[in-house]
Amino acid sequence: MLRIRKLTLKNIGPFTNEELDFSIKPGHPDIHIIVGPNGTGKTTILHSLASTFDYFETDHKEHVSNNLHKRFKKSNGKFSEDDKAMADSYSHVILTDKHEKVIDKLINYGCKKCGNIHQNFEKTISNSLVMSKNGNNYQNVPQSKLLLNYKNSIRSKDLTNKRISFAAFGYSGYRLIESEHVEISDNQSFNPLYLALEFVKKKDGTEKEFKLSNWIASRYSKAALAEVAGNKSLAEKYRHSVTKLVQLINDLTNNTYNIIIETNPWKVVISFCNNNLEFDVLPDGLRSILSWIGDLLMRLDAIPWEDEGKLVNEQNIIIFLDEVEVHLHPTWQYKILKMIYSLLPNSQIFITTHSPFIINSLDNAKLYLLELKDCSSRLSRSLLTENSWSISYVLDEILNAKLQFGFEVSDKINRFNFIDSQIVEGNFENETEFKDLISELSNESDEVWSIILPRLLRLKKGGVNYLNG
Repeated sequence: MLRIRKLTLKNIGPFTNEELDFSIKPGHPDIHIIVGPNGTGKTTILHSLASTFDYFETDHKEHVSNNLHKRFKKSNGKFSEDDKAMADSYSHVILTDKHEKVIDKLINYGCKKCGNIHQNFEKTISNSLVMSKNGNNYQNVPQSKLLLNYKNSIRSKDLTNKRISFAAFGYSGYRLIESEHVEISDNQSFNPLYLALEFVKKKDGTEKEFKLSNWIASRYSKAALAEVAGNKSLAEKYRHSVTKLVQLINDLTNNTYNIIIETNPWKVVISFCNNNLEFDVLPDGLRSILSWIGDLLMRLDAIPWEDEGKLVNEQNIIIFLDEVEVHLHPTWQYKILKMIYSLLPNSQIFITTHSPFIINSLDNAKLYLLELKDCSSRLSRSLLTENSWSISYVLDEILNAKLQFGFEVSDKINRFNFIDSQIVEGNFENETEFKDLISELSNESDEVWSIILPRLLRLKKGGVNYLNG
């Protein structure tokens, strides 16, 4: 079991110097929800964490995965000794095993020689982040054989002789699946670890694309052949990941959408109200979910796992999710995190969100609240989520979005409350405006009237009557 337990960011994105502790209490889900206003560096955190498991070129070649290099701060376009604040631009990650013992520490740092970013690994478990000029404190390969094997496997064309003990994936809610022509073939060249950490997957032509439709049809085809041969357990194994995908879509949509596999010719479509729809014309929320969860299950299914006796969705998985609530209706937003955790019970999940429905969808996930102060982002506090939080509480206290109504009505209510407090103290300077506000607000919804009425009744008790019957 491999887990991320600490991240330090210095002069990357909006962060000047910040540390996040991802340790959890026994029995709590290893789920980390990162929230904050736009510009507070939520995506910067995810990309920095994802780069822990990504491939870095050697010999001072630029690392461009997810454009992490663009988030490192430079002075006059370079890292230099002259400007220490910019020269010391790095992210530092601590990894532990299932016993919470540190097994590796790594640093992504801005190189003063070439202006690019590189990745190095500590030889010791010291907490010191000072880079030695002679390089004695760091080495260029992980201490952990698990991590070294993983990084070497990312660029491998053939994983036949590899055995993978964990895997990491990154996804964004902005992915959308397209319709695909199905070709049943076992000869597709596909490394499931390659580009697994690109949040919006690239199609760069470096290898043949492995299509979701092909994977679904292929697994069902193999399962059918296994059943004909009398091997039901093998058939179930072939169908397992596809079945999980079908179940998730059914549960998410209350069985209104279903995946249908047609034959002669092979075709994968979505059934809705007795109509078969291709991927292109599905609602964007469903296209997004199918795109990234389908891709994830397909990759998990193709990995040669070290523990072959464990189901693919129960392997050691680390997953980074950037605003996957995009395109989703609130009822789907409320379901999605619980479904992911149920689908991947042994996973560590890092998710950024603006959704109050995701935040209060389960208990004891660790929540990190970011804020901007003097143009620098910092962690204001961390706490555990509670399923009993109301949406209004999450909006007010967690997301700091205190507008209960539209802007215009909210401004009127705020002004009403201010003048009300003046009148209580005997100051009638703004009484005419107060009467106008009462008239305007009384024509709004019953909910608005229920807010101002108790204040008017209190004033009436004090001898000032604005109710006029």
